[in-house]
Amino acid sequence: MIVLADSSVWIDFLRQAPGNVPELELALREGRAAICPVVWVELWSGVRGKAEAAALQEMRGLCLPLEIDAAAWQRAADLNRAAVLNGLNCPLADVLIVACASRHGAGVLHRDKHIGALLALAADPGARGSPQ
Repeated sequence: MIVLADSSVWIDFLRQAPGNVPELELALREGRAAICPVVWVELWSGVRGKAEAAALQEMRGLCLPLEIDAAAWQRAADLNRAAVLNGLNCPLADVLIVACASRHGAGVLHRDKHIGALLALAADPGARGSPQ
């Protein structure tokens, strides 16, 4: 399965000891790692120095690009509505990441409570206001 890695995972992967994110390492080796524009913007805005920029560009080249098309935007709108109706206040970036992954049938690697809550909501068809 293709996996979209959130910036929380990429940051740990790029800045901590090797082996810290084995799921992402495996997905990269197997050609299943993906990136979307929202994650790229989050990561690129935090680059510290030329070496980190070069490493990030290299990692980006190893990833499958997942676009945020009209269908992904609609999923984001539906998911955000469901979140609001269920008392969740999640950043739009997280909503877009989950919606993009859903649109493309990808899993999400994350270390973010908002993304975890959104994934649970999206997986529960009985949730009030849950997207179809």
